[in-house]
Amino acid sequence: MGARGLLAEIFQDDDLLLLAKAVREFGERELVPYLRELGQEEFPDKFLPLAAGSGFLGTAIPGEFGGQGGTLEAFLPVIEGIAAYDGSLALTLAAHESLATTHVLLAGSCEQKRKCLPDLTAGRKIGAWCLTEPQAGSNIFNDMRAKLSRTSQGWILNGEKTFITNGCHADLYVVLARAIGQDGQDAGITGCLVERQGNQHGITPMPLHGKMGMWHSDTAAVRFDNVFITEDSILGAVGSAGQVTRRVLLRARIGVAALTLGLARDALERATSYTKTRNIGKATLFEQQLTRARLSGMEESLWAAWQAVRCAARLADQSKPFKVQACMAKVFATETALRIADEAIQLLGGYGYMRDYKVEQNYRDLRLLTIGEGASEILRLAIAGHLGEPGFGGEDLIPSLKSLESDAGLTCGSASSPWGPSHHALQLASDSFRIALEQIKKAEGCGDLSSGSQSSAIKVADLGTKLWVAGQVIRSGAQLVNRGTASGKILSLAKSFLMKASLEICHQAMELLRAHGLTDERLLSNYSAVLETTARNRSAESSLLLNGEGS
Repeated sequence: MGARGLLAEIFQDDDLLLLAKAVREFGERELVPYLRELGQEEFPDKFLPLAAGSGFLGTAIPGEFGGQGGTLEAFLPVIEGIAAYDGSLALTLAAHESLATTHVLLAGSCEQKRKCLPDLTAGRKIGAWCLTEPQAGSNIFNDMRAKLSRTSQGWILNGEKTFITNGCHADLYVVLARAIGQDGQDAGITGCLVERQGNQHGITPMPLHGKMGMWHSDTAAVRFDNVFITEDSILGAVGSAGQVTRRVLLRARIGVAALTLGLARDALERATSYTKTRNIGKATLFEQQLTRARLSGMEESLWAAWQAVRCAARLADQSKPFKVQACMAKVFATETALRIADEAIQLLGGYGYMRDYKVEQNYRDLRLLTIGEGASEILRLAIAGHLGEPGFGGEDLIPSLKSLESDAGLTCGSASSPWGPSHHALQLASDSFRIALEQIKKAEGCGDLSSGSQSSAIKVADLGTKLWVAGQVIRSGAQLVNRGTASGKILSLAKSFLMKASLEICHQAMELLRAHGLTDERLLSNYSAVLETTARNRSAESSLLLNGEGS
């Protein structure tokens, strides 16, 4: 599959595809030569102005504050496309825009937005978001030690932050700290703006070297010593930053998910190109059956992950609840991308292990992103805590056959032809998921899985996530059919993913019950039925191909 073909598969909307192609042109014109100039760990200080000059900074920031006035969904092809050239550049953008700039947008007053956002969206200033501390990562809200102490004139900031992206080069820090009133009482987590200019004496950034990947990214510990904070530099109400921070992180997780898929796409493109030129006897590696199957599986997983990420972004843009969906999309996309990069290295063999071939860099860069913006394990526990709630109870995770018919513009009952077998398999998987969820909750005596066995919670979260992703895959496929843009290849990828996901969910549901010493005949029946459905579907597709109807 060619590069443009992959972009067209991923970005089905014309506007997003045009934007993705524009980012690719920007990458070839500006980023490729710029990256050649950079030293191994040199910070790309010209990158943000370059991106701003081409209209790729401030994508989701309103035009009145210097942004492009777009949506979170429109940001996806920007960060995906930049990541395909270099993960560090994309991470620099994510920290600047998804974290620091977005926090100002969500929490700042009109005056603060007018003062800060135009410089950030034009790349005149670099932003850094300061949350993590040396002793606290995922438990930061409980264990935060950085303090904003109230005085008669304003506030005094003291504390140390770590793993701060852009920390050494930032012009503007958005800092989260625990506010302490003049009475000594804890007033809650509070955000504040800290300009480097004028505060150099109290800001000490310390670069963190020796990273596995993201070498061009500026990662630092930053210490704040008796930095005076004026009242008009407090972001939002005192004590309100915890809620804002969670909103920032949810949106950022969607951006990070897209970032990882850009790295994965680049790895897939490089692996495909390599196999087409690597000769094995009289044929290329690409012509080997095992190679084609592996590349097809990588492409299938990439496309499925994109459906999850786009769904989460659209929910955010529509101001609908998206907390669980953002967590699911982030976990699924980051771990899918890591597997794709690993497969790419394997396809390149020894060359994949060499730095001259970028797939190893992609893998190293990707490895950070199952940790940052919410570690996969923490997010799985969060997902598990919501499974079984309204909207997350099995069949709620997948669209109904009737809604698929509506999405595809088909008459009632006609969906049984293109989607019937896949949808039937998913319904069986959904039933197995629901049964397993109910039985485990009963066995562990808890209504909320996140408060029970963590091992069970993580496994159930994986089942629920896969079921939800499959629901987005089948819905996207139906919508493409409706628009007349569904190629035979896309439909084949979608159906293949759906059947595999259904089988895996049914099988893993049985294994999960066995681990608790439980059995349920309904799960075995569902698994057998999905196996039978899969076999019939494969037989039908083979007949279509033999008759020339599957192209």
